[in-house]
Amino acid sequence: MSALAGAWLSGCANTCPDSTATVVPQPAPASPQPVATTGFEQLQGFCDGIEPVGERELEARRERARKLLVDTKLAALVVEAGPTHGYFAPTPWRRSERPLLMVLPARGAPVWVGPAFEQGRLNERLGEVELFTWEEDVSPYTRVAQALRKLNVATSGRVAVDPDARGFIFAGLRNALGKARVVMGGEVVDGCRMVKSPTELARLRRANEATKAALRAAAARLEPGMREDEFAELVGQAQREAGLQDIWSLVLFGPNASFPHGTHERRQLREGDLVLVDTGGSLHGYRSDITRTWACGKVDDSLRRAWDTVLQAQSAALTQIRPGVACADVDKAARTVISEAGYGAGFTRFTHRLGHGIGLQVHEAPYLRPNNPRVLQPGMTMSNEPGIYEQGRYGVRIEDIVAVTDSGVEVFGPRALSLEQPFGA
Repeated sequence: MSALAGAWLSGCANTCPDSTATVVPQPAPASPQPVATTGFEQLQGFCDGIEPVGERELEARRERARKLLVDTKLAALVVEAGPTHGYFAPTPWRRSERPLLMVLPARGAPVWVGPAFEQGRLNERLGEVELFTWEEDVSPYTRVAQALRKLNVATSGRVAVDPDARGFIFAGLRNALGKARVVMGGEVVDGCRMVKSPTELARLRRANEATKAALRAAAARLEPGMREDEFAELVGQAQREAGLQDIWSLVLFGPNASFPHGTHERRQLREGDLVLVDTGGSLHGYRSDITRTWACGKVDDSLRRAWDTVLQAQSAALTQIRPGVACADVDKAARTVISEAGYGAGFTRFTHRLGHGIGLQVHEAPYLRPNNPRVLQPGMTMSNEPGIYEQGRYGVRIEDIVAVTDSGVEVFGPRALSLEQPFGA
């Protein structure tokens, strides 16, 4: 008998009137288990107070799409499960060879077309909606035609298709509805998604502020000898503590950063390396995308000069981001700074476009690139990310997410100030 059991029986004999009674001993209290910590607990609650998308907001989006359909003389919009479907009707649904399609008429409520054997799961996820199902021996596109007829869409009415839909869906719709009726719906989709509402801007702003705060916190724990994948894990932990999901991180040390999207090598950090981290996550589906480059110890003067030039290029682009300016002109402002600094014209060392739109997707319209005549409007959001890359030596990129305002531009979160202050003051 253990000492613990003996002590228990002794105590029981003094308190039980019937010493023959059967008593079941209680287990000793469990020792408290240590709580796992990440070292980033100070970031907890960073994203509190930002509301997810609600039904009223979704209906306002669908109404905007209806207005654009009427303005462009289109009868309906067909959207496949994916980012645009998530914009109009968030539904966790994986794409497969069996399409789930939303049909939004220019007037009236949307309907859905989906595989019959998934009806129970579709009802669970879509809620109270009208659903046209198709068996495996029936074309889903003929069901779209039937749905359009029920929606009183004239057989001559043109139907727009989300540009993000896969090619076989576009082809199937043209075969079922007629080639002349089916057109690309980029004007409608971009007209809805490119210009963000105040609530969308709030989500994007906080997501990008959270990524910047997390990256600053993680950088304080970076030290020579750490591998790129090890630091990527720290960056991810910090963003999760801040309240973001769907984290991704590209961490590149030294010459690895001369490849803008990295290599398979997992380099260990060395004194004199530049550190390039491109990372982000999502808040209620809205994305962040931030890049910072900084130094591990003292770096060569040529690396410092490249860093300073990239910051100057980013600042030049910011002066151009305002309503009425073409995307191409914003790209040109940054590219001119880099060219005049002696890093080559065009894509010589600044090897990619200046920026991309961001929202429910990390990359979406509009794109800041040469020859893009699209004019900026208030509410558009995009990255501003010039870079200089010298193969085998170094890479420098500084990226912030910005929003076009009525009078100019807003940068979400603090900007980099210098090589010594890459995260701001």
